[in-house]
Amino acid sequence: MRRFLPLLLVLVGLLGHALLQAGPAWKKVHGSTGARDFSSYYYAAEVALAGGSAYDTPALAAAARADGTRKGINPFFYPPPFVLTVAWVGPVALQTAFELWFVLNELLLFVCLGLGVWRFGVPLWAAAALLCTFSPIPDNAWMGQANLLALAPALAGLALARARPLVGGVLVGAAAMLKMSPALFLLAWLLAGNRRAVLAAMATAIGLSVLSLPLVPLAVQEQFYLEILPGFSTGDYHGLTVPISLQANHSLPDLFDRLLPDRSDLLGVAAQRASAATLVALLALWAWRARARPDRPAAVGALTVLMVVAPVYTYEHHLVFLLVALGVAAGEVAKVAGAARAAGRPGVAVAWWALLVAIWFFLAWPLPWLRAAQSALPADLAWLTRESKTMAEAALFGLLWWRSGVPEYPPAPAR
Repeated sequence: MRRFLPLLLVLVGLLGHALLQAGPAWKKVHGSTGARDFSSYYYAAEVALAGGSAYDTPALAAAARADGTRKGINPFFYPPPFVLTVAWVGPVALQTAFELWFVLNELLLFVCLGLGVWRFGVPLWAAAALLCTFSPIPDNAWMGQANLLALAPALAGLALARARPLVGGVLVGAAAMLKMSPALFLLAWLLAGNRRAVLAAMATAIGLSVLSLPLVPLAVQEQFYLEILPGFSTGDYHGLTVPISLQANHSLPDLFDRLLPDRSDLLGVAAQRASAATLVALLALWAWRARARPDRPAAVGALTVLMVVAPVYTYEHHLVFLLVALGVAAGEVAKVAGAARAAGRPGVAVAWWALLVAIWFFLAWPLPWLRAAQSALPADLAWLTRESKTMAEAALFGLLWWRSGVPEYPPAPAR
């Protein structure tokens, strides 16, 4: 039976994913009339292909109205090379492109989990459980988001960087040019002294920017880096009209926005400073704890948590970035609990498993469940559900942070 257990876990994971996650998400995608968040990528590419600016929101909305698909479009605020990933949509209808994007997200999901099992110590049982229960996966899929598009090359780059630093650097550099946040992974290489990977990532960012010039001219790229990107620190996402206090926001700046409220719709100065100082302190703690092996799975997982909570907005679908980090935590808990049982301390083992289950549940429970629980609780306790995912993020970081400093691996060779 043990010989067939891996195959059984794979089959259970795939079947559970199809029934519980992919199937319901596909129904939402197939029944969509406006392609949800994917529409901003689609029309950014359409306008760029026609010689306009991908960041010209009125032009994107005009293109959608001309197609008869949408009345308005969310602003496009991704790095210029992102347009290259959707340049194929020119002759493809919006709904067809949206459905193809769903298939791409499914493929990228399996790539991410495959890398997690292969190189990051994610147990096969944890990968199967994630496929069946982790709600950010279908949220990312039916909203047409691009999180896995950045996570997959970032994970591949991190997995390969020690043996092939140039290849690893190219992959993480590409990920950072799709969404800016994976650039934080360069800290692990800087701490490990892997300069070749860092330089390769920087060169890739420049190369992709040059490659995208036919679709995103230099003046438009300057607009992104000089006007749009600086606004991210205040929550001004190129005119995105979504309040920071949205219930589905689980970021560090959102927490301080609640603790230090400001009359402005943007992040107040006090909240900006407090969140920035907290992030710097957490990064310093991470660097101190992970200094021996900053590229080991637990350290990378802890850094991923900081990457997720650092932006002003951390929505449900952004939590899919924690897919492998949560799997790594499951593997680490299995090790600690196994050692505790072997030492005759079953109570300690149970406590570790309980911690993992709590983190997993609160990161994975769907937003409708959260809202229902919040409505059912008294007003003075409702904040517990509102901040439950933020507290789970903090607990996941703490678990991985602690494990990242455990002397389990041999020291990295000198470079």
